[in-house]
Amino acid sequence: MNRTSPPVLAPGPRVLCIGDIAADVFASAMPCLPRPGELLLCDRIACFPGGNALNTAVALRRLGERVRFVGSVGDDVFGELLVAELERIGLDTGGVKREPGGATPTTLIYRAEGEDRRYIHALGVAEHFTGEDIPPELLPADGVLLAAGYLKLPSWNDQALGDLFRQARQRGSTVVLNVCIPRQDGVDRQRCLRLLQHVDVFVLNELEACLLTGEQGLPAQARALRQAGARLAIITRGADGLFAEGEGRTVEMGVFTVPLVDPSGCGDCFSAGLIAAMLRGWDLASTLRFASAVGALGVTALGCTTGVPSFAEVESFLTQNDVECRVGNSIGG
Repeated sequence: MNRTSPPVLAPGPRVLCIGDIAADVFASAMPCLPRPGELLLCDRIACFPGGNALNTAVALRRLGERVRFVGSVGDDVFGELLVAELERIGLDTGGVKREPGGATPTTLIYRAEGEDRRYIHALGVAEHFTGEDIPPELLPADGVLLAAGYLKLPSWNDQALGDLFRQARQRGSTVVLNVCIPRQDGVDRQRCLRLLQHVDVFVLNELEACLLTGEQGLPAQARALRQAGARLAIITRGADGLFAEGEGRTVEMGVFTVPLVDPSGCGDCFSAGLIAAMLRGWDLASTLRFASAVGALGVTALGCTTGVPSFAEVESFLTQNDVECRVGNSIGG
């Protein structure tokens, strides 16, 4: 009697990204910005998947990771384009909800040569995203849960998010939180700090660290975030690199030198590299070095994630490029 071997099932996604999703409309860099009423031509205008959480998910796919995404889009043309593109690149979109009659979150991104990016963002259905009712079965086992776009999405339910973080930890997964603070919004820093007791890795930029902690120096900011509960605090500093504290260590790291095309999304690419390295159990300095390389390579093409290569190509880049890194002992171990 012939016996048929059971089918070999592909492993489920090891990463769940939840939070903001957007259609990003980019204009390539211009010599200057147009004056009121003036038409200015640029080399290219393109539309890509965007949003902090989705950028990280897409970059992780480009690195070869299996990723599931949870977020909301409208039932408009932008929503259709986004879902089709995510399915094309192999992202698990089972958690993407189409909101009837809603507008897909959209961002206009443009810059003048030699200047930083400018963003105009319409929240659309993201204004009502609460993060509630996410099925526990979507959480990976022994993987990573990333919540990104926090504080930018005004209706996110902190209780539901904290519960999800606890469930993820119970399944052996690492919890990563990334904030984004809109310029015109007041910051309830206690709201965020209360969540950190459930967070393993907290990623934010230097301005956000100052707003949340009230501290000026990087070591004091990182220490305050860890005292609030985060096991590892990573403060990114743009062209000045990063400062991190955790695992009894501090790491100060510079940046890799690469040709700059578009710096949009480099922080999200950094988060993707961070998660990919964490899944491999590397030490802190090696993890941050890989993450910094992915963040750097992300700026080499128009779009938030277009410049991210394969995992093997990042490793090859690291064999040919180095970055300044100083490792020390954290106060209190």
